[in-house]
Amino acid sequence: MKLPRFALITALILAACTPLVLTAASSDEAAVREHCASFVTAWNHHDAKAMAATWAEDGNLINPFGRVASNRAEVEKLFVEEQGAAMKGTTYTAKSISVQFITPTVALTDWTSEITGMHDPKGNELPAFKHHVVAILQKKDGHWTNVAVRAFGDLPPPPNP
Repeated sequence: MKLPRFALITALILAACTPLVLTAASSDEAAVREHCASFVTAWNHHDAKAMAATWAEDGNLINPFGRVASNRAEVEKLFVEEQGAAMKGTTYTAKSISVQFITPTVALTDWTSEITGMHDPKGNELPAFKHHVVAILQKKDGHWTNVAVRAFGDLPPPPNP
């Protein structure tokens, strides 16, 4: 008789806790999406310091052009250089962002993005730069930060032989 009673109590506790787990995951997903949006906002204000602030101190980046930054200071330097040159005056749009939790404190984000407003050296506007971003984020002290970000440009498929 004690086993069924124990099983019933356990089932009730699990049922009561399940919404809390879902709420926590839901609030974390919202926080991760807000984190991503803060990067986009910083880009569109051309604020390299705010863009880099979305990285962990030891976070790293490989941008679509193959440039590597190994910590937040290097990420900021990269953004300062880009925002003062090729990316000056551009608009960043995240077309879609998916979020997958690897653990409660580690998330994988997958972005489909576009940068418009780039110009060639003669001042002619270039087509939209479509690219993809994969970022691993970590929650530390209640805040999500970029730990590893890899961005790559969309290339046309190779021709059929």
